[in-house]
Amino acid sequence: MRTLFRLRPLSLAVLVALLAACASKPTIRSNVDPAVNFSQYRSFGFLDEATGHKATYDSFANQYIKSAVVREMQARGLQQAEAPDLLVNVHVQTKDKVRVSETPGTYAGGYYGYRGGMYGWGAGVSSTTVDQYTEGTLNVDVIDRATSKLVWEGIAVGRISSKARDNPQPAIDVVVKQVFERYPAQPTSVPSAPSTESGA
Repeated sequence: MRTLFRLRPLSLAVLVALLAACASKPTIRSNVDPAVNFSQYRSFGFLDEATGHKATYDSFANQYIKSAVVREMQARGLQQAEAPDLLVNVHVQTKDKVRVSETPGTYAGGYYGYRGGMYGWGAGVSSTTVDQYTEGTLNVDVIDRATSKLVWEGIAVGRISSKARDNPQPAIDVVVKQVFERYPAQPTSVPSAPSTESGA
């Protein structure tokens, strides 16, 4: 068996939406600095805005992701600020993969019932399967602004399907919520639901 992959850019909306639309739930992982007391933090902001590297405008996908992050952080008692304690950085990546596998077959005598397994081909007939798919990864990094040190990261990895392309916002909300379930501080309130008005 061998696995080949290549990097391919994909819009944030499509990636995160498709992660949520996987036939099986994406794999969620996290890493945390065990020496950090998360109760000391009171505010957060986004790395691109704090460093001045923000794009000229935010795509709808960026807006959806940031809105979901804001809801999750505020639910944990943190407030968005211009000079925050924590900085949040989001990164997405996709890999196109090709998986080739061989499955041993049965003897021809067993396949054709009328032979009764008494005679057939001298060797089993194997089959080769080529599976092409795209795997997506969403990273959410949380950095201590004072020390410029990564204190927590949440990761979602999933095999991308073809669903949820037309309405990515609900799927983005689901994936971000799943990632933040691993955040060290649990919600102190229920995150408010996103607006469903046209253009939201």
